Amino acid sequence: MRIGARQVATSSVVLLLENLVRLTMIAAVSFWIARELGPGQFGILNFASAFMAILLSIAALGMETPLILRLTQTRQPGALVGTSLLIRGVFSVAIFGVAVLLALLIKSDDALSLNVTLVVGLCIIGYIPSVLDCWFKAKTIAFEPALARTAATLLSTCAKVACLLLGLGVVALAWTVVLESALAALGLVLAYRWCARGSQQDALAVDHQLMAPLLRESTPYLWSSVATLLLMKIDVVMLGYLSTHAETGIYSLAQKLSEVLYVVPVVLIDSAYPALARRFLDSEQTDSKHGQMLFDLAVGGSLVVTLVALALAAPVINAVFGEHYEPSVQIFYLHAWSCVAIAMNTARHRWLAAVALQRYAPVVTGIGLIVNITMNLALIPSMGALGAAIATVVSYFISGYVTSIWLAPLREIGWMQTRALWPWRRLYSGLQFWRAG
Repeated sequence: MRIGARQVATSSVVLLLENLVRLTMIAAVSFWIARELGPGQFGILNFASAFMAILLSIAALGMETPLILRLTQTRQPGALVGTSLLIRGVFSVAIFGVAVLLALLIKSDDALSLNVTLVVGLCIIGYIPSVLDCWFKAKTIAFEPALARTAATLLSTCAKVACLLLGLGVVALAWTVVLESALAALGLVLAYRWCARGSQQDALAVDHQLMAPLLRESTPYLWSSVATLLLMKIDVVMLGYLSTHAETGIYSLAQKLSEVLYVVPVVLIDSAYPALARRFLDSEQTDSKHGQMLFDLAVGGSLVVTLVALALAAPVINAVFGEHYEPSVQIFYLHAWSCVAIAMNTARHRWLAAVALQRYAPVVTGIGLIVNITMNLALIPSMGALGAAIATVVSYFISGYVTSIWLAPLREIGWMQTRALWPWRRLYSGLQFWRAG
């Protein structure tokens, strides 16, 4: 099936609206949960979510990219999807067993935290049907899966609100996380049955000969995705293990507020990258101004949103979340700077593909992960949430920026990142460049 430009544009708009609606609902109810539970129980819930997110990335096996690529080329998509579902199901059950054992080992002396972690762990099973989303992406079908995910988020948000109003506590809120995964899975199954109805090619089947190639092709993406998620989530997990629930909750609020800032540079990068990369490739890859513009937009946007957020942090946190979260203000003052590092790293990951250096992506992520774990081990026992924030910001900048200077093949990108720390004159003059051609 030929995919036209109008279909691509429609799919992009639908996905953008879906993410906007879902993120708004998730952020609103998350902040309400933080206020109602207090730092202690909020920390328990976020520890469980971060812990299970890491294990969920392992259960996913990095299959998305190679599966989508195969689905765009095969005449028997049903066999590919069915085989992938079987692989994902077997590994998910095994990873859930590992999750139970790890939870019993880590939280055996804390019944409440153990119960919440085990409940949230059921999401590993609930997200098995998410493999079906690869079929939708390969065919550029956006509306049906977006509707399924949005409905799941809306219903789980209503359940969270009910739990808060009835004062049912953190365990009940953990069950709403599982509810969302189950509803999303059910929605994807129904959407697949609707969109694939009457098609013999899309009928689910299992081809054992496809298992080994799928696993082999997925392995590099597995290591990269796990390393990335570990870098993003390991601070909360280590803080929950090495410090108190209250410290974890205080840190988690600052982290979630920082993650809201990441939307600005990511949107700028996603909007500008296709055109800039195309111009770069059309120029026979001899003109670095296109890459410089990408880094200027990303870093400039992150600097603006970070400075604005720092100015508003104290009154907003104190007014919205109350005095229990007052220590989060100081954590946020530091953690917010991770937005600049994320902008640098995200723009670099995009540009690595344009210059055919994407093999370095897991290398720089792995370096950042090692630094993050080492610093967390050294700083959390004595400094708590502040130590985790220091470790996060330093490791993000090392992974996203310092490695560009250190590794010779990435050095030109490193200088572009350095110049992007003061991008204003180039951004102003670049407006004419952006209108040209």
